[in-house]
Amino acid sequence: MKFRAVIFDLYWTLLYEEETGLLEQAMALVEEAGANPEVWHEAWQHTLEASWRNELSLLGRARQSLRQAGLVGRDGALTERLAGLMAARSVARLYPDVRDSLAKVKEMGYHMGLVSNIASYRRWWLEELDLAPFFDATALSCEVGRMKPEAEIYLAAARRLGVSPGECVFVDDVPRYVAAAKSVGMTGVRINRFDSEEPYARDEPTEVQPDLSIAHLGQLLDWLPPPAAEDAGAGRR
Repeated sequence: MKFRAVIFDLYWTLLYEEETGLLEQAMALVEEAGANPEVWHEAWQHTLEASWRNELSLLGRARQSLRQAGLVGRDGALTERLAGLMAARSVARLYPDVRDSLAKVKEMGYHMGLVSNIASYRRWWLEELDLAPFFDATALSCEVGRMKPEAEIYLAAARRLGVSPGECVFVDDVPRYVAAAKSVGMTGVRINRFDSEEPYARDEPTEVQPDLSIAHLGQLLDWLPPPAAEDAGAGRR
């Protein structure tokens, strides 16, 4: 089949996070305030999906996790300081093959999309890393209000690209997210940059197999056929 679009995941597909050490400072701050830092960190993790859906802001996450850790009614300065530390707890780094690979996919003439479970305060990474110009459309959980593996976020990406799901190749590192893309009619490519399944051990298992498994984006480039004739050369305009 001829494809017209390639849609990429963001985290652990195009970029990874490098810790800055500020998480440890945040946990020390919580402990100084009189709460168990492990309890607080677990509460922080529990607010992750709400932030992906844009139901909680960064300050909202800090406030709610402090409350759940037993720090009720503390002044706003603690919340603001904690939020600042957590916003800067990691920096984004692109994998070495990303820029050249995205440029080559665009040069081939494919429409290009991005789908990600991401909080609004991480949205600026796309501009900071100069990734945004590669993509014709994005479907981000913090903007769509839906998140992988929900069907609507994949369908939103296809609609915004002006193609049908069956004309899309979807690339992600998480097996169940690839399976969800296949369930709406996309061709699923699973990338595993870790050479191990250990990072995915806690993920919900799926028996749905990807159409292609790769370890780096060069293998995707080798596999991609020329795009549908009506879109050929689109990336060269």
